Amino acid sequence: MNRKDHNRRSIIFYSALEPERWEDGIASGADMFCLDMEDSTVPARKQEAREVCLPLFTRAAERPVLRTVRMNVIGTDEAVRDMLAIADLAAPPDGVVIPKVESAEQVQWVAGILAPRHPNLELIVLIETQRGLANARAIAKAAPQISTLFLGYADFSGEIGSDMSQGALHHLRSRIVLAASEAGLDAMDGPFFQPNDTAGLLEETKAVAAMGFTGKASYDAQQIPHIHGVFTPDEEAIDYARRVKSAVEASPTGAARVDGKAVNKANVKSADIVLETAERRGVL
Repeated sequence: MNRKDHNRRSIIFYSALEPERWEDGIASGADMFCLDMEDSTVPARKQEAREVCLPLFTRAAERPVLRTVRMNVIGTDEAVRDMLAIADLAAPPDGVVIPKVESAEQVQWVAGILAPRHPNLELIVLIETQRGLANARAIAKAAPQISTLFLGYADFSGEIGSDMSQGALHHLRSRIVLAASEAGLDAMDGPFFQPNDTAGLLEETKAVAAMGFTGKASYDAQQIPHIHGVFTPDEEAIDYARRVKSAVEASPTGAARVDGKAVNKANVKSADIVLETAERRGVL
């Protein structure tokens, strides 16, 4: 899986029981949208959710967007039914979101069922438990189909009793970023749950972007432009990255000053990431 083949700055979720939300997902502008057969589907309607949402993937998208579905938790009967139903699809989703992953073997089970039938289907892996976090590095490398390591901090916070503040989540987020980076994956942060608090959304999104996350989830389309803005380098960042590269490459010693700051080849690594990201986002 080439992590640079698509933008994954955002993923927006809708219940799998609401087929009319398909068009909302397309219109949201999100890089990925997901029809949720797990948390947004009540237990008594799981089979209905499969019957309602999976045929929708025969529809083409009118813009570049990754169309995904969230399956049920591995180890349950519903997860087995989900996998068999997805494997049998003539027109599969672009990706499957796997919730509450706790081991590499769980991801390999999903990949082993789906990859022979749908080799281009990508896996978005949700880390939502203490055991999952402990195994995050192994999980991130479990299968070549994985594109994204995704922190589900609402479930995690409920498990450990934290309040979902930035301070409480810092350690969890750091572990996810490191595991994703080591495996060459995108790192998706959980959603900001207050859709009308734009200032709060921007503050949190900028903080996680500074940590190394490459995207953030959402339940509300009005958040998507703000999320994309944070995860897309602006002209000032692109210009600075170019000047850092030029100054270091032109230096006879490998050390230079840019805007009064000392820079060397270590800073070129960050500059390269900015420029590669800008190219991937289509702004360079």
